[in-house]
Order: sequence, then structure tokens, then C-alpha cells
Amino acid sequence: MDLAHEDPVLNAFIIYDWLYLRPVRPDLCDFYVAVDRPSGRVEAACVSFHEGRFDSLVFCGSAEAVGAILAYIRPSRAVLPRVRPEELGAVLKALGPGVRAIYDTILMTCSPSGLRRWPTDEVVRLGPEHAELYRSLMGGREDRPYRLTPDEARRRLEDPNRPVFAIIRGGRIASTATIYLSMPDVSLVGGVYTIPELRNRGLATSVTCAATEEALRRSCSAALMVRSDNKPALRVYEKVGYAVHERLKWICVGVDYPP
Repeated sequence: MDLAHEDPVLNAFIIYDWLYLRPVRPDLCDFYVAVDRPSGRVEAACVSFHEGRFDSLVFCGSAEAVGAILAYIRPSRAVLPRVRPEELGAVLKALGPGVRAIYDTILMTCSPSGLRRWPTDEVVRLGPEHAELYRSLMGGREDRPYRLTPDEARRRLEDPNRPVFAIIRGGRIASTATIYLSMPDVSLVGGVYTIPELRNRGLATSVTCAATEEALRRSCSAALMVRSDNKPALRVYEKVGYAVHERLKWICVGVDYPP
């Protein structure tokens, strides 16, 4: 894991899957390494997380060694969410003609000193009592509907490691933000969504601020990823205090699953 710890923000998923997910759910992830034979030195590491619909592949190390791992895995349906520009040539060569889409993304971070607080009076942390409201929100998203059973919704909202923050208006969830994972170095924030008819009213800023405040209570920094052409989201994150950590490529193989 020394390679991954060179940038614990960029490599948060690798570190988390190895230290926290693998011991309890080894069926969800496979790990690969590329080793330099003469020296025995690890040149690259990769984790394949099995989403169900596709695999998520995250890696670190030299571009050549990463390419060797991907050529060995030969993914047919996968998303590679954190490809550095200098890795792009080797990655595309290894993936071959299965690449369906490439998106430009920005990995952003917020520190305790950089956090700008916004009103969060309306924000609540969702619990199992909100399961039906949460199911309705997720299943009704116009961009990416996700249908949950009542039990799945309750379990998700009971998980202390993945808190969901929301603003509820008119008996429905208007805006949400989630902490996906937390470790000492970094917590990852995401799932920021506001229903279309209530956008541009500051709701996303408030839920993002609440999630970020909690993330910074758990970790040294908060991080999130956003498409570089999503200007409204970028404005929200910059208001809260996020700044560019690294510009990346998001690659889809055999599927088109935008960030």
C-alpha cells in the first residue's frame, strides 16, 4: 500500500477497499499487482470493485505497469474513474476497442481551514424513518433512477459509515449529499442531487456544507469528484471551499456511465 499512500486522496478507494472492505466482503473486490521481477518491487496496484452492472477499476503506480495489469484483466464492462492524463495513453492501449466514453473530471478537496460555512438549519441526517422518502427520491431521479427495496433503503440509511444529509420540503426530499467513505486522511463526499424544480436556491450548497462539515470531523480532509463541464456543481463546491486537487479522466468500457 505504499504506492497508494503517496496520494491518499487520489487513491482513497484503493486504500479503503484493501483496509476496510476486503476483510468483511472479499467477494466484492479483487486486487492485482504488477511486480518488477529483478527487484521484486511493486510497480502498480489495482482493485476491481464489483458493482453488479459493471466493475469499477482504480489503480496507482507507473503507467506502463498499470497498462500491464489492465491488459491482464481485460475488462469488458467497467468504469475507470481516476485516470491521470499521463496514464491515458497506456490505459487506452491496454483497453483496446471496448472504450465507449471518456469524460473530463476534477478531483477537489476541502480542508478545515478552507471550509466556508453556509446555512444548514434545514439540513437533517436521514435515518431509517425516512426510507420511503429516500426510495421515492432515488427512484424518481431524472438523470439516473435507482430503485431500492424498502429493506435496502432502510439499511442504507442505518449505515453509520455512510451518512446521508438532506433538506425535506413539502413532504419530500428536495436535496441530498452523502459521505461514501471515511478514513483518517480523507472522507469522500458525493451523491449531491437536488430535484429539478428546486434548483438554484442554495439547497445543494447547504447539504454539501453539512456533509463536508461531518467529513472534516471524521478526517483530515474532504474530497469529491465532479465533471469539469458541470459548472453549477463547480460553483457550489467552490462556495463551500473545495479547490482543485487533480484533473482526471473517467473512462467507460462496454458501458456509458457518466460521472
